[in-house]
Amino acid sequence: MDVLIAAENIRNFNSLLLAEKDDSQKRVLRELLGLEKEKLAAAIAAEQIVGKDDPLSR
Repeated sequence: MDVLIAAENIRNFNSLLLAEKDDSQKRVLRELLGLEKEKLAAAIAAEQIVGKDDPLSR
């Protein structure tokens, strides 16, 4: 679920970034985008770890 949320947030931030004209707002959006990309990477890594250890995934 965290992967889906982070991916959707990334899409939204990218869309907002494309439409934004104010440089300070763009800076904030880039920061948020970077944080969300980190969350996505962590969520993907966590899913991979759980998938390897989960006996039901075999």
